[in-house]
Amino acid sequence: MARRRSPRRIPATPRRRAQEAGEERQQSALHHHLDLIGKIGPPATLLTAVFVWAGYVATLQRFRYFGVYLELADLPIQELVLYGVEVAYPIVLALLLAALGVLLLHAALARAAAWRPARSRPALAGATAAAGTAMLARGLAGVLRPALAQAETPGVTPLCLGLGVPALVYAYWLLDRSTGDRFGQARLIAAAIGIVGLFWAVSSFAGESGVARGLEDARRLHERPEVVVYAKQPIPDLDRITDYGDFGERAGFRHRYRGLRLLLESGGRLFLVPLTWKPGDDRAGISTFVIPYDKNIRLQLLPMPGPGGVSR
Repeated sequence: MARRRSPRRIPATPRRRAQEAGEERQQSALHHHLDLIGKIGPPATLLTAVFVWAGYVATLQRFRYFGVYLELADLPIQELVLYGVEVAYPIVLALLLAALGVLLLHAALARAAAWRPARSRPALAGATAAAGTAMLARGLAGVLRPALAQAETPGVTPLCLGLGVPALVYAYWLLDRSTGDRFGQARLIAAAIGIVGLFWAVSSFAGESGVARGLEDARRLHERPEVVVYAKQPIPDLDRITDYGDFGERAGFRHRYRGLRLLLESGGRLFLVPLTWKPGDDRAGISTFVIPYDKNIRLQLLPMPGPGGVSR
């Protein structure tokens, strides 16, 4: 009986061994990054948190422009998100584009470092460390000098802090890729600093956007549909700044108030802004009015006025 010959094993060439070693390093790095993401939190959860937080901060600043605090409004979380959705969407989209840019930059640096490791790695690590040091110094300057942070473009200080430390840690990893678990805690701390800086920057951007939206609402207040209030009992101070009408004692809803715009409704209350209010006017007599929306109040909603006109 003839013996079966085992297949001849071809010895691995140096190029083949280098390729296999590179694939093993890539798989190891991928597993490590996935494990790191699992420790920090799923990206979808992080984006959801950023979306909700941006909407909340923008809505807070938007209504505060009219003197209304969200604690008084008592809005549910769903309405908070809906009010701030047009601010949150651009912020989340910018974050996704920034994350894509970081991944592309990482791929480019990794490829450049693998081309000539002895020369390219120290140069790339040095450039990354210099950029990280500059950003960290700028972020600390904004923290130590509040006047600088107040006069800067919103988000510069938190972004510099949130990117500076991770850049320094990435520079060290780029210089010495052999670091294993002994360097994992530093990466985790750097990621945590980046997340804190991210939420801080989102607060700055969303807050400024909310103030801008409040100013725009005030400037275009006359373009909103008019709310006519009919009340059984007189509403104090409202007759002085509105088109007031008294229908007499025989009328069920005797008092009528026109020239109002609805800011929001929540918790059985109406937050009304008179047309006589102008941006920058802080007189208490013409600020936002909060009245209960109950059986003693009847509303009439008039259509939005035409271009250049005001419904009266």
